[in-house]
Amino acid sequence: MSTAEYRKRDVVSAVRLADESSFAEFYGEWFGTVFAWSMEFVKPDEHLALDIVQETMIRVIRSLPALDSHAALVAWLRAANRSAAIDLLRRRLASQTRDRAAARPESSLAAPFAPQEDQLKGLLAALATLSPDDQLLLRLRADSNASFEQLASSLGGTPDSLYGRARRALARLRTLLSEDAADA
Repeated sequence: MSTAEYRKRDVVSAVRLADESSFAEFYGEWFGTVFAWSMEFVKPDEHLALDIVQETMIRVIRSLPALDSHAALVAWLRAANRSAAIDLLRRRLASQTRDRAAARPESSLAAPFAPQEDQLKGLLAALATLSPDDQLLLRLRADSNASFEQLASSLGGTPDSLYGRARRALARLRTLLSEDAADA
């Protein structure tokens, strides 16, 4: 084994031990390769490719295993890059879907409307059947038109979980209101 191969193995071992300067060396050595792999997934979006590189390097810091060869390192790094790309693209797609759904007029809680008095009473009664947490979530969303990311930072949870809760609460409200309308 050559001196260069010993040095590379030492750098990988030091990265596993969270040595900052070794990670900087590892990052410098692998950035171009990981960036090229990332571009294969998202060509021609360089900004997204850089985000994938960042996600991949975070995985290196968190979970680089002990590897016995350069080939094993390349295989692991390639798999980590592929996984990071898939995860990032899924998160972006979920966020875009959530934003599009929130932008539709029928799903907007902040859309102005003028309910009649009996509709307002029915809505307030239906709201009262929701859990206090769901009531708060819907009221904050309606009053401030805050994004789910903003709500997650103030209420806790993830944007996706809050979106799901809001969607289920709204579906429950629609069901209750349609039952009331059918009874009337």
